[in-house]
Amino acid sequence: MTLEEMIQAIARDHSRTAFAGLFEHFAPRLKSYVMRLGADERAAEEVVQETMLMVWRKAGAFDPDRAAASTWVFTIARNKRIDRIRREARP
Repeated sequence: MTLEEMIQAIARDHSRTAFAGLFEHFAPRLKSYVMRLGADERAAEEVVQETMLMVWRKAGAFDPDRAAASTWVFTIARNKRIDRIRREARP
């Protein structure tokens, strides 16, 4: 099953198996990416959790004609990292 098909299975069937496969594929890559953006290990793990939760919730919004699965997931992670920085910057 491709990454795109996994996201579609999550959207269509709430497939936990597809989500587990997607999580296994993306979690280490996302953590590394977020740490390269400047997060410490704990913050990176939290961003990964928030990202994958958003993938579960918003899988129906994924359009394989507009973006690859990896682009869509990494964009969510980048936005979650930005949100975290903004929250931390508030007094």
